[in-house]
Amino acid sequence: MHGFAIRLALALALLGAPVFVTIAADDARMLAYGKHLSAECSGCHRIDGVDNGIPSITGWPPTDFTATMAFFKNGSRPNPAMISVATSLDDVQIKALAAYYGSLPKGHRRATPAGK
Repeated sequence: MHGFAIRLALALALLGAPVFVTIAADDARMLAYGKHLSAECSGCHRIDGVDNGIPSITGWPPTDFTATMAFFKNGSRPNPAMISVATSLDDVQIKALAAYYGSLPKGHRRATPAGK
């Protein structure tokens, strides 16, 4: 039995290498697709992560991004512009956007002058 376990572990390790390369290539394609799709988002959500009244979405964990888009898609969050955007995207597009925005540095609020 011990020899079988070693052979099985070796076989899985050898099979895992091509799987890892495939996963990495898939991740790179999703990031590229998300970057392509983000052109629509960057008109409102700044790519530099600055929040000027419209929330920054850079650096969001992908699970938070997809959950938020689901809330817009099902109408739980009332924002006509975002409901329109979310309902126009399929699950793969949302996943690609989530991966892309999650890969960017976390956004920040622009500092406002004192007293304003």
